[in-house]
Amino acid sequence: MLTLPWPFQGSRKFLRFRFNGTSNRRDRSMRKSSRVSNMTDAMKPQIWKTFPEDLLELVFARLPIATLICFRIVCRQWNNLIISQRFSQLCAQVSQVYPWFYTTFGDNYHAMYDPFMKRWYYPNTFEIPAFPVSSAGGLVCFEDYCFCPSLYVCNPMTQSFKKLPNGSIENWRRIGMTMNGNAGYKVLKLGYAREYEIYDSVTKSWSHLGKIPECNKMPGFIIFNHVSIDNTLYYKNEDPVGIVTYDTSTGVWTQHLIQAPLHSSDLTLAESDGRIMLLGLVRENDATCVCIWEVEKKAFLLKEVDRVSFSEFDGRSVNSTCLGKKGLLLCYLNSWNMYRMITYNIATREWVKVQLPFGRKLLHQNLVYVFQPCPTAMP
Repeated sequence: MLTLPWPFQGSRKFLRFRFNGTSNRRDRSMRKSSRVSNMTDAMKPQIWKTFPEDLLELVFARLPIATLICFRIVCRQWNNLIISQRFSQLCAQVSQVYPWFYTTFGDNYHAMYDPFMKRWYYPNTFEIPAFPVSSAGGLVCFEDYCFCPSLYVCNPMTQSFKKLPNGSIENWRRIGMTMNGNAGYKVLKLGYAREYEIYDSVTKSWSHLGKIPECNKMPGFIIFNHVSIDNTLYYKNEDPVGIVTYDTSTGVWTQHLIQAPLHSSDLTLAESDGRIMLLGLVRENDATCVCIWEVEKKAFLLKEVDRVSFSEFDGRSVNSTCLGKKGLLLCYLNSWNMYRMITYNIATREWVKVQLPFGRKLLHQNLVYVFQPCPTAMP
């Protein structure tokens, strides 16, 4: 496993500040000296060296993940605390409120969006062209598409990654990923001839399990984005409209038909606190709306949760992709030279517009994946 330094190549918003004039620079230096003096008085070693470590862990576990990563370079004690197994278990109990979103723009330009801070970060993990193809927990799976097809599993927060060994299937159509409780993760690879195999991070090997049953549609009809809940992967089928599930613990495939809403298109799956959500566009009388439905797990019936209209897209041909986790959903819409990215909070029913970095557009609308930021997740 290779570990690269955390870049957080920064939020470009910091570049807007400029130093102009010696008097302003002198005033800032005086204010900075005053702040440093006050901080030195407050951070007395005789107080902080006896600060209870368990209390420090409770405080750290509730900090924004970006702040937590920066704290690793403060001192060796804090770094060891943050990367410890005990702290990892505590973070699992006090998980981050919001997930992060990983996407790829043109020219192999990668970016991560933190909806809590409303800020983009720009990792520099891969020197080779690679794009995300799946995610689960705090990990994202990437595919190298220029050379011999290869898969990598990466923790975007720590920039640590591992190249997976080659399996029996050399060319694949779809990749799925799920966490295996506290015992690592599994990667599902779907081939072109209905064959599939599973990589287990515990055994560090692929196992060829067989072919998808004939009663299920070919993998080519399964769209990219999938939902992972416990040990089960959920894929949306295009024709007929339905949901294909695969239980990685039992190896059982099932298919469920759903009644697509009238005038709907670009339907994709998302997960919200263990619930399956369906998101997509609805066009009625030239009006374009983003709609959200909850999928009932047993009968696979749809119940509308909310919708929002975008008048600027009325009468236009619009494409969209949607995904989400832990009650926060993200939608990306594009129509020719018009692009919109929005988030939706299921608990507060609030829609928030996301500013795309530097006016960029996505390299491919399916190359957006959601992950739960975790500095201790191991590829």
